[in-house]
This record gives sequence, C-alpha cells and structure tokens, in this order.
Amino acid sequence: MKKERMASIVKILLAVMFLAVLIFVIAYQNRDRSFGNVVNILSGGSAAEEGRSIEGYAGGTALPYGKQVLLVTTNTFMLMEDDGDGRVVDISVPSPGSSVGGKYILIYDRDGRDFTLYEGQKLIYSLRSEAPIIAGKVNQNGYALVASAVLGGGTDITVYNNKGDAVYAWSMGSGEFVDMDLSPDNSRMVISSVGAAVDELRGELSVIRIDSTERLASGYETDEIYFNVKMNRDYTISALGSSQLALYNSDGSRRWTLDYQGRTLLSADITNPDMMIICCESASSGLMGNSTQIEIVNRMGEITASTAFDGLCENLSLNSGDFAVSAGNRVYVYNERCQLQKELLSDFGVKHMALFAGGKAAFVMSGSAGNIVK
Repeated sequence: MKKERMASIVKILLAVMFLAVLIFVIAYQNRDRSFGNVVNILSGGSAAEEGRSIEGYAGGTALPYGKQVLLVTTNTFMLMEDDGDGRVVDISVPSPGSSVGGKYILIYDRDGRDFTLYEGQKLIYSLRSEAPIIAGKVNQNGYALVASAVLGGGTDITVYNNKGDAVYAWSMGSGEFVDMDLSPDNSRMVISSVGAAVDELRGELSVIRIDSTERLASGYETDEIYFNVKMNRDYTISALGSSQLALYNSDGSRRWTLDYQGRTLLSADITNPDMMIICCESASSGLMGNSTQIEIVNRMGEITASTAFDGLCENLSLNSGDFAVSAGNRVYVYNERCQLQKELLSDFGVKHMALFAGGKAAFVMSGSAGNIVK
C-alpha cells in the first residue's frame, strides 16, 4: 500500500510540475503581446473615399518618414498614418527603390533610368539617367546620389542638388560598386567597392571631395567587403560588413572594428553613429529553437546595451530611439536600451516592415499584402 501511495504522489507531483512548465512556456510566449489589433491600410477617411487598392507589394519598399510611413510599390506612392489613412499618388516604377533624407524622398527604378525627388508628396523634379540605375540615396538637404551601370563595365555616380542640377560626377573605371553615401553638408561622398588583387577580392573605401574633385583617402580591407556605408557629420565613416562593423576616420584610417566573433549577421542599421544596431544569430538556442542577439554600439565601438529573443531576425526598422525587429509573424519593439516595449502579431509572415514614430505601431508587408499592426 505504501509503495502504491508513494507512486500516486509521484505521479501527482510530476503532473503539477508539467503543468507549471506548460504555464511558464505559454506566459513566456505571450509576454507583453498585443493580439488581434490589425489596421487595414486605406481604412481611414480620405483614402477610403478614393476607393484605391494597394498592389505590387512583392516589389515594394517601406520606410519611416517622420510620424508617417512611406510606402512605394510598382504603381503606388503613399505616406500613411498609423490609422491606415493616407493620400495615394499614382506612379509607374517597375522595380522601385527609395531613400529618405529628412523631408525629402528619392524614388528610383532599379535597372531602369527614371528617378524622382519629392518633398513629402510634392514633386520637386523627375529625371532620367543615361544608364541603368543601380542605387540611389538622398540626404536631409535633398542632395541625391545616383549610381548607374555603364555599358561595357564600370559605374558612374552623379550628385544632384535639390533643384535637379547635376553638380558632380565620378566614374569608377575599375572595381565593382557596392554602396555609397553623401555627407550631411553635401561636401564629400564615400564609395564602397570591390576589386580583385592577386587571386583575392579586396574591399575598398574611397572618400571624395565633391567641391574640389579630390580623392582624399582610400582604406583597404582584404578580408572584408563593406556592403553598407554611412558618412557622419564629423566625416567619420561607419562601415558594415559580413564579419565586422568598423569606424573610419576622415583621413581613411581605421579607428576601430567590432568583430562578430564568428556569428552570422542577420540584420543591422548604422544610420545613427551613436546607436548602431547589429542582430546576429546567437550561439545559444532559446525555447523556440534558434535565437537572435541584438547589440547597440556607440561611436566608440562600445556595446552599450544588448538583449536576445527566440527566432532569427528577418527585418529591422529604426525610428528615432525606438527600433523593431521581426521573426516570422512576430514583431518586437525595443527602446534604445534594448528594453522590450511590446510584442505585436501579424496575420502573415513579415517580409518587410517600417516602424511608426513612438514605437506604437508598425507597417508590415508580405509578398502580396500589407497591414498596420498595433
């Protein structure tokens, strides 16, 4: 009898323990989670009155724009509020790319030749390049960089002022173009490229003065290619590679590097030198499998905050001091100290997203749909 009673007690204890673990897992998965609050875009007043539909999500882009979110698809240009309202402008861009700088918006056709500058939804100019466009960027003064592939090889990079005048052109006779950026005062640009030297690929950073056409400096990294570069106000250059984050001085010398220590880089944002964000696959696994480590890096190369979440980061969107990351249909919103503010759920897998100001909502896109989640 004692053995049977003891066995019964053990079974009860095991059942209680299993129930406790189950409750913990459910509570963990639903911490700070907001359920079912999905806003269909164009559900607001003026947009609904126009009776428009948004199409072409598969080739579309979305970016934060002040308190709004910019949405560009193959046939639509829209600045939307977090309630889904917004005015729609008809465009025709087969393969849209976009860049935001302050109040300015540059929209260009990848592999096409058309590019357009807007101030909000006010058209400033619309131009056509001489060769297919590879990339475009605009700064807060409305100065735009347009990189075009030259027939027969090479890349031409042209600087346009905020009136549409071409004020400078740079030709890359050799090497493959990777990325570019323009300084906030319009005086310098940095170009990241790839060259071949003795059976190896070599990453190169070139800094060029626009007002004097002088090539100021070049920095070489034989073991790294920087696919994202940002020229800061003090002319330092933030450079993001697949194995390291680096900061270069204005003379081209390297100030510091931060190695990812063999981890795979999943996503990053280096637009703010005081709050650069890197998301890497964590060496440890979470309750749901693979996990992501988020780290905030300042301009000294120091990690000022970090956190981790279950799943692999697929998207990252920074808006002021808040940022959002997504994994599957989940969106996590953090502040600048990596403290979780809320967790949102989309009704589809998130392929691209843009965070609204204040971190209260995000616009999420799949290959064929888009919604605002709060």
